[in-house]
Amino acid sequence: MVTKAQFAACFIVSIAASLLGSEEARAEVDGFQDSYFAEVNGSTWILQLAPNKTFQSLVTAKLQMGDTRERYLLMGGLSGNQISGSYKPILGTTATFDGERRFEIKRLSENSLRLSLKDKSGKTGQQFDFTSNAAQTPIDTAIIGTWLTIAEPEGNLDKPYSGEQWAVRFMEDGTLCEDSYTVDTRKPQVEQDPCLNAQARRWKAVDGKIYTADNEENWALQFNYRLMGGRMVVSYPGGKRRVANMADGLRLSADSR
Repeated sequence: MVTKAQFAACFIVSIAASLLGSEEARAEVDGFQDSYFAEVNGSTWILQLAPNKTFQSLVTAKLQMGDTRERYLLMGGLSGNQISGSYKPILGTTATFDGERRFEIKRLSENSLRLSLKDKSGKTGQQFDFTSNAAQTPIDTAIIGTWLTIAEPEGNLDKPYSGEQWAVRFMEDGTLCEDSYTVDTRKPQVEQDPCLNAQARRWKAVDGKIYTADNEENWALQFNYRLMGGRMVVSYPGGKRRVANMADGLRLSADSR
């Protein structure tokens, strides 16, 4: 017969073993870098790894395929220097295929790995070698360009037709400009370059979040974002939300310098 003391001891041992397993898994994740880069057909692909928030024995990765809006979510288990599991398109991207497919990530060195993507028949379809570069900042090339909101009347009794338009411009050099300005909603809205009035700041994209750096190289969360149906949905830490469209045919001041 198991006594209460024996049951408690077994329970404590079980919890300790679980925590130890989690620490071992996290240690193995630490053997990999957070971000890896690969040059594929003239564009930069980014692979970002992180411990799974729900299951500590799993690793979650996101693959951004250059300047396309195709991106994959990978989830797999750790075994030595290899991660294997399944991948599928992230919801809202243009990639389409049924079900999930298998992948393997093999660590080649301290700063490099090889990603193998299986096709629907289970055979290796593509292989890519990625390298970690601490000096390279991960940017989301799918959002490069200028995004603007549609200004709507703010309901001000003194200025009933006054509205706010918000614009953000993401540049390939890792800088962005963000600005808001007042427009008359009765008139055709003229797309404005946010870099005319706002100072450029360094930015990076990590797991659907945009971070910006100050002059002291301190990074802070600017906003969360999602690409949905060709639009970018922005959510600020304070709860404010914006929906922006990519500027079409906008001639930017910085482009004419």
